[in-house]
Amino acid sequence: MKKIWPHLIIVPLLLLIPVVTSPDFDGTSDIFRHSNFLRDLLRFVLAILFFYLNLYILLPRLFPKKKYWLYGSCAFACYWIIVLLPFVLVKPGRRPEMPGMNRNEIRFPMPPPGAGFQKMPRKNMPPPIPFDFSNRWNENLQMKMFMAFLPFMVALMSSMYIYKSIERKELEKAKARAELLSLKYQLHPHLLFNTLNSIYSLALTKSDEAPEAILRLSNVMRYVVQESLQDEVELGKELEYLQDYISLQLLRTGRKLDFSYEQNGDPDHLKIAPLILVNFVENAFKYGFNAQEKSSIHIHVNIDHDMLDFGVDNRIVNMKKDLQSLNVGLKNTGERLEQIYADRYQMTIENDGDIYSVKLKINLNPTT
Repeated sequence: MKKIWPHLIIVPLLLLIPVVTSPDFDGTSDIFRHSNFLRDLLRFVLAILFFYLNLYILLPRLFPKKKYWLYGSCAFACYWIIVLLPFVLVKPGRRPEMPGMNRNEIRFPMPPPGAGFQKMPRKNMPPPIPFDFSNRWNENLQMKMFMAFLPFMVALMSSMYIYKSIERKELEKAKARAELLSLKYQLHPHLLFNTLNSIYSLALTKSDEAPEAILRLSNVMRYVVQESLQDEVELGKELEYLQDYISLQLLRTGRKLDFSYEQNGDPDHLKIAPLILVNFVENAFKYGFNAQEKSSIHIHVNIDHDMLDFGVDNRIVNMKKDLQSLNVGLKNTGERLEQIYADRYQMTIENDGDIYSVKLKINLNPTT
């Protein structure tokens, strides 16, 4: 509906042009009795029809296939239809009258009684004036072509401009989808390796929680494989996946970690890009937990109408680990946020040497 209403406004406005510019326009419906006006109006209608024909049929079907000769022939034929059809459908009708003249009051002088009519000798009659039909036709044709040229060119150029704009936007979307897919493939192995390390740690200690960890891993990988291929997923599913991932990490850390997870608000009516939050949680466990030091990780999720407020805080206890992978993960997530949400998100990262904090706010409703 959002794409239709501009046309419903613009088309009637365009059809008003021949009305308000007509010399026969007097503010009444009497204008529709003038053939010149009806031809102008029909010419504009045909130009508008050509605009939509060119935008939605000729350009999409012929230009990508480089059938330029066929496209030019179709456009040329449409131009001649705009030139000739108004004169074929609208026959000459009422002609404008001289101001102050009423055809019912026109009187022709009568000869006086007995004068009669005098017959002019045939030899004194002037020769008939020859009528050149070819010149008359050429003048009319040139006028018809001129009157149809402007609306035709406006329809042609505007439809080509809009088509090129749509084509450019589609290319940008395709490029963005390819970049997002590349980013997802970079995230998946990273996520899988860390999760397998957690289960490997449980297996080494022969923990009874290993089967549950494998089940949770199955849920996590199923989500990664199936849901992450979509552009958007339900926020509730994304948070369930996040909790499964956190549960896997907590099986590894045990009670040695001061951990809290708080979630407020209803996520059912919202959608979010998949795997957009997990990188922050992953980094918190990777750099915020050390069995030899006091470690803490706190995660909060607050949903207020269409706004998602997400935050992760952790003590820095493992900065000796590879910082390059941290930077790569944050860079990938930042690029995804910028491509998907642009000016609808705010992210702040603070690092005071002891506490690493990430705060992310996303407006999940693109219309607000």
